[in-house]
Amino acid sequence: MNGAVRPLVLYLGPRERLEEVRGLLLGCTVQHAETAAEADRWLGRCDAVLDASLQVPFGARRLALARRLQLFVAAATGADHVDAGALARQGVPLLTMQDQQEVLREITATAEHAWLLLLACARRLRGATEDVLHGGWRRQAFAGMMLRGKILGVIGCGRLGQWMARYAETFGMRILGYDPHVSPWPEGIERRALWPLLEASDVVSVHAPLNEQTRHLLGPEAFRRLKPGAVLVNTSRGAVVDEQALLAALERGQVAAAGLDVLEGEPNIARHPLVRYARTHTNLIITPHLGGCTPEALRPVLACSCRRIADHFAAALARPGAGRAAATAGAAR
Repeated sequence: MNGAVRPLVLYLGPRERLEEVRGLLLGCTVQHAETAAEADRWLGRCDAVLDASLQVPFGARRLALARRLQLFVAAATGADHVDAGALARQGVPLLTMQDQQEVLREITATAEHAWLLLLACARRLRGATEDVLHGGWRRQAFAGMMLRGKILGVIGCGRLGQWMARYAETFGMRILGYDPHVSPWPEGIERRALWPLLEASDVVSVHAPLNEQTRHLLGPEAFRRLKPGAVLVNTSRGAVVDEQALLAALERGQVAAAGLDVLEGEPNIARHPLVRYARTHTNLIITPHLGGCTPEALRPVLACSCRRIADHFAAALARPGAGRAAATAGAAR
């Protein structure tokens, strides 16, 4: 980059993508980390973080190590594992893919995974397969739900919610939607307030971003309103659902089955109440936040994220005095 000292980018993500990232950030030095301990070794020297793993929590204490940090880029639509307030206090921008809708428009991996969870819950797949592995062949014990003619309630009718509606239409379902922010309202989805949607839906799929308005959006009252025996799917963020309320609803049978790709507090889930429940109950399926984790989805997201990092440092070096600042930074390293 104009002969200046190369910025150091800490990349967290699949190792098999490391050379691809280095090729996209030719003007930078890229260091890879897979664990929190590895990340901590490099944070004090890095100028930017590219996080495509979501496996290392970046709380205030960890971010305090990043004394040189200029930019944090999460290759995902949300970054609830990052203390955004701590970054703001350090004057460091936090960029996610939430505002990159042109890139995301044709990426369907998370919606496909949500539909997989929906089908698996509706047809009691986990219980049926585990029964066979233990020597059973109890066909009638795992009779599930036929989707044709049923109602899908979509919470969050943006890109992913609209893909879910397309899948549901193909399966012959009626689609209701709740989203106070989407405009224009998408065709093929009947608009409802939240309570009426929950009361009418046989299956509810959550695709709302996590913010202060949506945190614990589905709480105890929402589960009381939910149609008895409904299926719940959540591939957005764990904290959109009050997980204690969900656990209680599963235990009393209000929710017949749930499929979750996200948990509050992930990835530290060994003692999570829902994980403990799932160890002994087959009506809960939990996957490790892998909805968007396909090569086809990751490739354009990484390219966009790397471009934003490269653009940041190109703009920084174009500012007056940038060469002197970079040389000082290099000496400090």
